[in-house]
Formats: sequence, structure tokens, C-alpha cells
Amino acid sequence: MKAIPLLLLLVPAAALADEVFLKDAGTISGRIVEQTADTVRVDVGGGVVGVPMSRVERIQKGRSPLDDFDDQAKKLGPKDVAGWKKLARFAEDKGLPAQAHDAYKKVLSIAPDDADANTALGRVQLDGKWVTAEESYRARGFVKYNNEWMTPAEAQVLQTEAANDQARRDAEDRARDAEDAARDAEARAKDAEARAKKAERNQWVDPLVYGGWGFGVTEWPVAPTFNPIWEDED
Repeated sequence: MKAIPLLLLLVPAAALADEVFLKDAGTISGRIVEQTADTVRVDVGGGVVGVPMSRVERIQKGRSPLDDFDDQAKKLGPKDVAGWKKLARFAEDKGLPAQAHDAYKKVLSIAPDDADANTALGRVQLDGKWVTAEESYRARGFVKYNNEWMTPAEAQVLQTEAANDQARRDAEDRARDAEDAARDAEARAKDAEARAKKAERNQWVDPLVYGGWGFGVTEWPVAPTFNPIWEDED
């Protein structure tokens, strides 16, 4: 019985979790939250990953950091700020961002001005108060443009540049369209001229009258003949 704890200490940390080994190489470590004949769903700490059982080679059950997080959370009192901060750092070290976020939020529910928890959650101080980064930017007159915070003047410059670039692209598109239209018109004019010349040539070459199928040409165009009129001289 005394050998069991020693054996657990010798087991690699990665093995202390549910391991889903995939047929196409690779593994998914975490805590299996659902397993059916078709799918296995694994909570990896930052979310739940679903894998078709057809891709699974084998599953090895084990204890995961998520289990440790849950067990420790159950032991903490509702006002234990130090305990929740310690648990949040444990979750960060184990790669459990969602759980760390929840633990820090628990700290803020107890101590709203706790600097560690506010900083971890991306909050900043403004006029002696902890606010979100967005609230801080807006309070200082910044605006968000292209998913970045900047001054209104900077945003105006970027908007003007973008409008100018769009106008230039539109002008280039119109110029190309005009060139294409001009080439098409020129091609149509040349084609019409060629057809007119061909029709003019055919007017003096093609036979005027056909005798019907198998009879061939019966009359060809000829130049008009001159028949002089002779008068008798007295």
C-alpha cells in the first residue's frame, strides 16, 4: 500500500489526465465530459473539443488538472481571497485559462480592488478606479478604428487615406472599363467594314441566276454592251 503514492509520483504529469490517442497521430489531454459510440468530448481547460470515435485509436483514463482544480475549489470558503488567488495561479500554470479567469472573477467578487485579480483580467486604473481597458480608452476620448484604439484625429487621417485609395481604385477600374469598351467598339467597326467589303466583292462575282439543283449557273453578270445605230446616208 505504501508503494502506491511513490508510483503516482513517478508517473509523468502528462499522464495525469484523460488521454485520447488519435489514429492520425497526436493526442488530446484533458477531462472527458462525454463519450458516445460516435463522439468523445474532452474539456481541455480552454474549451471542449469533440472528436469522432472513428479517429480515435484508444483512450486512456486518468486524473487531470481539471479534477484538481475542482477539488481545490470545493475546499475554499466564499471569502477566501488568498485561496482563490492561489487557485487562479494554479490554473494558469496548468494551462487552464477559463478556470483561471473564473477564479480571478471570484476574487473580484470578494475584493473588487484587488490589484492582482484586476490586472490578470485586463483591467486598468483610471482616476483611482479599476475599469476595463475599453472603458479607459473611451473615457480618455479614444475611438476604435479597424479594431485598434486611437485618437479621433488619427482615425480621421486613416479614414481619409482609405477613401482616397478607394477613389483611386474606382478611377482605375473605370479607366480599364473604358479601354475595354473602346477596343470592343474598334473590333466591331473592323468587323463591319470587312463584311461590307466582302458584300461589295460578291456583288460582281456571284452569279445572278441559278438554274436549280444540278443545273449550275445560267447567267453571270456582264458589262453592258454598246449597240450603235447606223443611219443610211443619202
